[in-house]
Amino acid sequence: MGNGKRARYGWLLCLTGLALLGVLAWLLISGPRQHKPAGPVGEPVTAVGVALQDVPVYIDALGTVTPTRSVSVTTQVNGILAAVAFEEGQAVREGQVIARIDDRTLKAQLAQARGVLAHDQAVLDNARRDLVRFRELIGVGSVSQQTVDTQVSTVQQLAGTVAADQGAVQNLEVQLGYCTIRSPVDGVVGLRQVDPGNYVSTTSTTPIAVITQMRPAMVVFAVPEDDLGRIHQAMAKGPVSVLAYDRDKRGLLARGSVLALDNQVDTTTGTVKVKARFDDSGNRLFPNQFVNARLEADTLRQVAVVPTRAIQHGSQGDFLFVVQGQKAQLRHVRSGPVSGELTAILDEGVRPGEQVITDGADKLDDASPIKVVAP
Repeated sequence: MGNGKRARYGWLLCLTGLALLGVLAWLLISGPRQHKPAGPVGEPVTAVGVALQDVPVYIDALGTVTPTRSVSVTTQVNGILAAVAFEEGQAVREGQVIARIDDRTLKAQLAQARGVLAHDQAVLDNARRDLVRFRELIGVGSVSQQTVDTQVSTVQQLAGTVAADQGAVQNLEVQLGYCTIRSPVDGVVGLRQVDPGNYVSTTSTTPIAVITQMRPAMVVFAVPEDDLGRIHQAMAKGPVSVLAYDRDKRGLLARGSVLALDNQVDTTTGTVKVKARFDDSGNRLFPNQFVNARLEADTLRQVAVVPTRAIQHGSQGDFLFVVQGQKAQLRHVRSGPVSGELTAILDEGVRPGEQVITDGADKLDDASPIKVVAP
């Protein structure tokens, strides 16, 4: 009998333990449901405060880099190209020797011309001395007036011959100077077009070299004629800044200023050309390179700015959401110029100090409940 009681007592303990485990499981399952909050849950969003700052107004256009000067160096005398004194791509200074032409023939001609000049000059000097003597002898009746007049004409004729000889000498000296070819500008030499040993002539269309003056660099771009008024107003206040960006509009290549406007509008495109000068561009602007030019036409002083990603576009215009307590308020705004990642608001759609929603706005409507998780 003692063994039976102990067995029944063990079964009772097992049943009691199982009952306690069931109660604990029910409490764990039903516990979280009892703490579920009632009412709608706010959409998590990120908000940024509205600020005031100066915003530049830019006119964007596609421009082309043009050199200040590009000179095709050709020969001014005929002859054999004796030497080339430059390396391709070399920077040269104005007046630097870049090529030489064989000048032996011209030197011989110059020596001959100088000899002729010396001979004719001696004949002229003798004729002048004779004229002086004839004028002294006419007073005593030793020579006639006709002899004196003839000698005067002879002196004038010889003087003309000497002047022609001097001109011939000077011409050959100039031709001889052309045999030494010098750079007319400061710049960079391009690829060599003619090798030493070739015969070059004044009628050839192939230059010996092309020298491009790259500093300062110029950028020419076209702007709509509707922007002429703003550009003229900006130029009246002082130098107008122009920024040159790369093709992706990410890298700033150089800073310059407007040099001049074209004097007429292109009637086929409705644009006018603008030339900008970049003094400190270095090697970042290359001739015929395409760049994105940004002309700073004006500056909006202390206007409200919001992150560009906060602005959405709809059928009724641009709009954004403003944090109003625990709800989002939809407001229509008039977007203005963009400066970096900020956009100016040109109307009274937002005020400084308010917070606009930047992330999570795509799930919102007007008066939607929100929860700001990252101010």
